[in-house]
Amino acid sequence: MKIIYSLFLILFIKTSFGDVSSTWTYSFDASSTVGNPLKGFVPYYYGTNSQPTVNFPHSMENQYFAMKSLMLGPNSFDFSAIETVLVNVANRNHHAIVRVYVDYPGRNLSISLPDFLWNGLTIYSGGSDQGFFPDYNNETLINAIVTLIHALGQKYDGDNRIGFWQVGFLGHWGEWHTYPNASNFASTAYQNQILSAFNSSFTKTKFQLRYFHVTGENNATSWNVGFHDDSFFQDTYGEAWMFYERSISLTTIHSSQPIGGEVRPELMLCVFANDPVTACQTITTLKPLNWSTCVQLTHSSYQWLSYAFNNPGFSGSDYDRAINGSIMQGYSFFVSEITAKEITCSGTSHVVRVGVTMSNVGVAPFYYPLMLNTKAVDTTTGSSISSKSISVPIVNQLDQKAFVYYFDMMVNTNTTIQFSTWLSSPHLVGNQTIVFAISGASATGVIQLPAISIGSCATLSVSAACTSYIADTKANGTQVRLINFQRSLSKGLRYKWLICDGDSSTYDRENAANGSLVYNLRRHLAVRRSIKLGINTSSYRKKKHASQQVPTINTERCAEIDKPYDKNALVNDDIEDEYIVIYDDVEEEQVGRC
Repeated sequence: MKIIYSLFLILFIKTSFGDVSSTWTYSFDASSTVGNPLKGFVPYYYGTNSQPTVNFPHSMENQYFAMKSLMLGPNSFDFSAIETVLVNVANRNHHAIVRVYVDYPGRNLSISLPDFLWNGLTIYSGGSDQGFFPDYNNETLINAIVTLIHALGQKYDGDNRIGFWQVGFLGHWGEWHTYPNASNFASTAYQNQILSAFNSSFTKTKFQLRYFHVTGENNATSWNVGFHDDSFFQDTYGEAWMFYERSISLTTIHSSQPIGGEVRPELMLCVFANDPVTACQTITTLKPLNWSTCVQLTHSSYQWLSYAFNNPGFSGSDYDRAINGSIMQGYSFFVSEITAKEITCSGTSHVVRVGVTMSNVGVAPFYYPLMLNTKAVDTTTGSSISSKSISVPIVNQLDQKAFVYYFDMMVNTNTTIQFSTWLSSPHLVGNQTIVFAISGASATGVIQLPAISIGSCATLSVSAACTSYIADTKANGTQVRLINFQRSLSKGLRYKWLICDGDSSTYDRENAANGSLVYNLRRHLAVRRSIKLGINTSSYRKKKHASQQVPTINTERCAEIDKPYDKNALVNDDIEDEYIVIYDDVEEEQVGRC
């Protein structure tokens, strides 16, 4: 924390706090994170079995669904096939990766193409190894697909049993190509219809597309879509047409959209050999790439790797390398330090500020809502004393930057307490936990701190308060500023809080009239009343108790603002849409005069 002091008069503060001030540090070790949710290697769905043939660590299962199994008529649907899979997968505490296909080379088209669509539909032959596929420029077929997408979105968007939904439908295996018959693939206009349907129907569940350059009439960033490389480790990088090279203009796509795929099947056996190039030569003419480079360039969160889950699977050093290859994908949350410091104390009333320094040192973020939580437990009674949560936005999960998350924990007793911290998400399923990448990490995902004793103390008192200072600290990826200064002789000390990104986690929030917010700051120095939330200083001072709607905050703009504000700047600057301003006069408790 950086504190800049500008004294107008001398500040005299007499304090007698408790002696709570502890720091715990941790070393990085990601070995316990294998099997963390929504990342790593993925097997194909294994039915009602309790585990795959080889139980390699995993948190997701992949399954294809034939369009025919889901759509019985133009407006008639049967999602029982999906439900069966989702129930079985969730019962194993896993997520499902879903893809719907229309044609699957090597399988009879009558199995996957709905009966009501055959009449008038041109069927093409893809050759001996491709089988038959429909005309993907048939308007009736495209309309049916769009209708089904809307129905699927209405049913499953936001369903936490689903990890990722691959767009599918068009082309062989739903991979958006009809190679080697490229001229028979859907037009860009029809591609647009499919992507538009997904964009409007799946606003919560993350969905993915096969190619960066096959995205309809718009570029990839026009859609809220991630991507999957289904020839990973072979066609990932190195030539202009390959997966990564196609994405170079979209280098930050992973910051908001997931990247996944499938390890090229012919290379699965040798991908984690000591020398993959030599080992693969005995199996296939395809040439493998460098695994770490593939992961780093694409920011892969997961890859299908069926070989790891079937006999004989990996063994010995190959198995160890496969474990590491799984761990290095996706997110990896490292807590380097936790602090606990008593910041206010009066008799048996204490506020202990817990600071958790955390960074995501992985190659990709966690793509669903994520919370960092802290709880205080009385070790004598086992009861919870206080608990707080802070949202961890994706912007805080990029570039391996560390942020300190502060929790002000109220303890209204003198006792021995134990703090704990953990990550959670409403998108986790069953008993899933997110394990921290620290040495000795618990499989529960919880960091339990040693118990600390909190004793009695005297009351903090202030004899004068005519000072101005700005305290800057990072929280939730944006700048939080506390401004404290004297405003008038008649009304005493005025407190101003400027907050970007609405970091309300350290305050007690309660509803107020007309949609405004009230923050209760009773535990802070000399403040004994509720603080109104305003839009800007000038307009709110004139009618300070009027309810005002909170503007939408441009968090990117907030994050870029990093300059001290003096008193004049606070009064005169138009800060609407840059800051929320909270302030009030302390009238009930006069704490000083200038």
